[in-house]
Amino acid sequence: MTTGQLNPFDNPEAYDVVVLGGVTSPGVVKPGAITGFKRAHEWDIKKGKGAKGATLTYVQRPPAQGTITFTLGTREHFTAWESFRPQFKYDPTKKNPQALDIFHPVLADLDIHSVVCESLSQLENDGYGEWTCVVELCEYFPPPKAPAVGTPTTSQTNTNPKTAANQQPAVQDAQQAEIQRLLDQASQP
Repeated sequence: MTTGQLNPFDNPEAYDVVVLGGVTSPGVVKPGAITGFKRAHEWDIKKGKGAKGATLTYVQRPPAQGTITFTLGTREHFTAWESFRPQFKYDPTKKNPQALDIFHPVLADLDIHSVVCESLSQLENDGYGEWTCVVELCEYFPPPKAPAVGTPTTSQTNTNPKTAANQQPAVQDAQQAEIQRLLDQASQP
């Protein structure tokens, strides 16, 4: 579910945690605690000789990288952190490192569904009774077996911007339709 389907106004609790490897993070993931992730696209730009313009060839979609700051503020958070933290540690002498499934609405918007840990900071006291840990993550997705290189041949224009602005995405599946029906029913007096 993305931010359009799981917005922070109706579902603020979904933004307070990260689900990593099927386990909900302890403590709180505060607003602004997920930073740096962006969906980049790499292009090979071939300039025309003595002419205007260039030919663009899509080269790759590099993995997204960013950080998540976890905030712990109670004894229970620290107890839960003890079991959550090992997901970020790797010891290849014991077993092969594994990527982990991840879910947070802002990451889902960027189609980031699996990550590996690049670094794990020490816990630091913020001076206000809370402790934070910064984790640097890198998106995991293996390349496809066949190369996916392409060169655009034209651009697409929407001839009626008013219609495009007013179009609402269709409900994708029966579950979403049922959720919407139940929400509508619950809002009735």
